[in-house]
Amino acid sequence: MKYPDGSNILLGDIVTLGGGMTGVVVCHFENEEFAKGFDKDEWGDFKTGIMVKSPQAGLVYYAEDCIDLTLVKRVSVHSGGT
Repeated sequence: MKYPDGSNILLGDIVTLGGGMTGVVVCHFENEEFAKGFDKDEWGDFKTGIMVKSPQAGLVYYAEDCIDLTLVKRVSVHSGGT
C-alpha cells in the first residue's frame, strides 16, 4: 500500500487519518507484518491492506490506498507475529 505521494506505507509508521486523528500502522497484511500485540494467527484472515491503531478512532482497517493517510514519522518496528 502507498501514501498519496506514492511512498510505501510501512509497519510502525505514525500517520494522520484526517479529521485531526492520528495513529500507528500496526498490521501490514500484504507483507504479513504485525506489531507486538497483533498476532498473525488472530489477524490472518486479512490478506490485503493495513490496520491503524488510533487513540481517537480505535482500530481502523484500510483495504486499499487511502488519500486521507499522511505520514507523520517513520519508526522502525520489528514484526511481532508468527
